[in-house]
Formats: sequence, C-alpha cells, structure tokens
Amino acid sequence: MENMIRLSEITIENAFMIVNEKDEIVTISPLFRKQFSKYLTHNRTLQLTEVMGRPLSKKRFFFSHIFGIPCLIKLDRIKQFRVFIILIKNNDLQASEISSFISNQMKEKQSAKPHSFSFSHIIGISPTLKKMKELAARIATSSSTVLITGESGTGKELFAQAIHNLSARKTEPFVAVNCAAIPEELFESEVFGYEEGAFSGAKKEGKPGKIELAQNGTLFLDEISELPMQAQGKLLRVLQEREIERLGGIGKKYVDIRIVAATNKDLKSLVNEGRFREDLFYRLYVFDLKIPSLRERKDDILPLTFHFIEHYNDSLSRNVKHIDDKLKSWLLDYNWPGNVRELKAAIERGVTLSDGPILSYDLVHITQTPSAVIEDAPGIHSQSTLEEAVQQAEKTAIQLALNRADGDRTEAAAQLNIHLASLYRKMAKYKIK
Repeated sequence: MENMIRLSEITIENAFMIVNEKDEIVTISPLFRKQFSKYLTHNRTLQLTEVMGRPLSKKRFFFSHIFGIPCLIKLDRIKQFRVFIILIKNNDLQASEISSFISNQMKEKQSAKPHSFSFSHIIGISPTLKKMKELAARIATSSSTVLITGESGTGKELFAQAIHNLSARKTEPFVAVNCAAIPEELFESEVFGYEEGAFSGAKKEGKPGKIELAQNGTLFLDEISELPMQAQGKLLRVLQEREIERLGGIGKKYVDIRIVAATNKDLKSLVNEGRFREDLFYRLYVFDLKIPSLRERKDDILPLTFHFIEHYNDSLSRNVKHIDDKLKSWLLDYNWPGNVRELKAAIERGVTLSDGPILSYDLVHITQTPSAVIEDAPGIHSQSTLEEAVQQAEKTAIQLALNRADGDRTEAAAQLNIHLASLYRKMAKYKIK
C-alpha cells in the first residue's frame, strides 16, 4: 500500500487536516495538499461535508472517502480542534487489509502495561486526598502488606496500582483478583493454581494461579472480605511461609510477592461476627489506607468533572467546554453514593448526549433515585412480610437503576452503591433480564 504512516509519526510530514468546531477545515498539511491538489481550491474554506463521502464514525479509526478516494483515517484531538490523519490512501483498499491494519494497531495498544497508573493519575486538590496520596507514596517504598479500605467507587484499585508503580517491584507483574467475582468452588484453583488431574476438566499440563503469576510483583486482592474461609487459611500460609501448594499438588513453591488488599466493608466487624479470620486480618493490617469518599472531599468534584469531560470529549469526539450553573450546583450538592465511579458515569452520559460546548443539568441529572419510588413499589402491600417487602423493594431498585443506565450494569451498580458482582447475583436471584 502507498503512504502507510506509523501512528507515532504525527508530524508535519503526515497527510492530515485540522477541523474546527464548526466542521470547517482550518489547516491542511503539505502532504495532504499534494495528494489531493486537483480537488482543492485555494480561495475558500472547505467544509468537512465536502471532503467526507459519508458521516464519520465515532471510532478512533474509521474508513471513509476524501473526494471519493477511499482512505483509512485516525481521529485525534488538539483542544477544540479535531485532527484527521490519513493513514492509508489507496484506490484499491481491500476490507481484509483495513481490518488487519486496525487489528494490529489495537494489539499494540493492548500490549501496553496494564499497571501504568501513578499518583499523578489520581485527580484531586482537596487536603484530604493530598494527605492520603502522600501517605500511600511513603508506604509504596516498603514491601509491607497494605489494606486499602473505602466505599465502592473511591478508586481503591487506582491507589493499589500507583503503590505498585512507585515500588521496587514496578517492573514486575501487577495481578488483580476480584474475590467477589470468582465462584467459591473455583477460587482455590484460580488463585493457587492446580496440577494435572486435580479435578475433572483440569488442563493436562496444570495451570499456575494468580499468586504464581504475580511472582516478584504485586498481588491485588480486591473485595477481600468475600474471600471464602478455606481460602483465607491458605492465603494466611502464603503470607507466613511465603510458599504455595497448587490444588492437587504435593510439592510447595516459594513465592516472593507483595499483597495489597482492598475492601469496602469493615473487616474488624466481620472478624467479630466470625466471618473473617482474625489472624489473617492482623497480617493484612500492617498499613491501613482509608480512601475518603467523594462527599468527604467536595473540593475534588469539579476538577474530576472537567477531567472526565476532557476524557470523553476525546473518546466521543465532543466539544464540551463549560457546565451550566444548575449542573454545577447539583454536582456539589449531590451525595455521590457511588463516588468517583458514579460521577464518571454521569459525565459520560452527559457528554454522550451533548451537541454543543455547554454541558447542562438536564443531560447529566439522575431524575429519580430508587428510594423515591420504592415507597410505592408494585407488589409491596400491607399483607407482605418484612422479608417479602425488602426483596420486592430491592428488585424494584435494581430495575430502576438498570433502566436509568440503559442496561449498563456497571453504571447501575455504581448508582446502587454495590459491587458489580453483587448486582449480577441479585439479578440472577430475582430473574431480572
């Protein structure tokens, strides 16, 4: 193919055009002018509709026509301008060639390290958050176990990744395990691994568990409060003895890992209730890092809002620059039970629906909370037992959240302030499709 351009080489030598918010082409590169010279006139401003043969896709890569010539194009953004970079220009482009090119680019993107977050990625100016980031940074330099606590959606995994990235283990693996998302019967084989023939359906060569995959690095155990009791005992031995035994195995393997655990529950209360091992609790409780909720750091709401607006402007090709006063007041007054995760979902919804530079209250506002409807929820009546009433109210709340989120389960879970795995379990329980 002619004119194949590497994505990293976005320079003046590339064929590109820059478009303003009115879809007017304000700049074209010399190479673009050379390639399409016979179609260009120099005494007028080109409209994007004159160049594109069909409406643009919102994807970062898209196939379209420039003056009838098929091209593969990459969309970037520089402030309020959109930059269309011509990656391939060829009159005989084949669908398979386009597909292969995009696939290779996506593979390169996916091969990047998943734990590239640092403390600079944790957005906020509040004294509470700054203090927590400073403490976490000091903790990161050790190899001690860390317990991160905080409500759902506060960014516990982001802190865990930042700790790993500032530690001496930063070049080694960061392996995350969601303890609530793995069925109890599969937990041991997934986390500790298994040997050949350990159970029916086991791989012939066996399989290393998450602990082995984290060798020399960091093992992040999210929602550790959901860890089965039997697995708690095995994890305690890993912390004490620094060795593991695969399911069905007879030998032990030495492991050198740092464990960072996270929970949105009070582990001490679970210990008192007999639902969490006390000895494991104190092994984890070397450093306790409590992440503040969003309502405890209201100074961070607007910085986060504009950070998410910028993010979704880029990914959704929007041009939001401001928020109206009504939205600003609501953002600062709302309690944010889903914390940063809920705020991010709200801004994504608003930016997606926006068609101009101002993000309004009507585009973002959650019009009705579950509790506002539960009082009159269908199926709840004076003859219901307390358990039946609670179950019906819970089912109604889930249905409302799913409707508001247009079926997006992650956003619905954030609205309900529950873990995504918990939402799936409750949907199965109440047979909600």
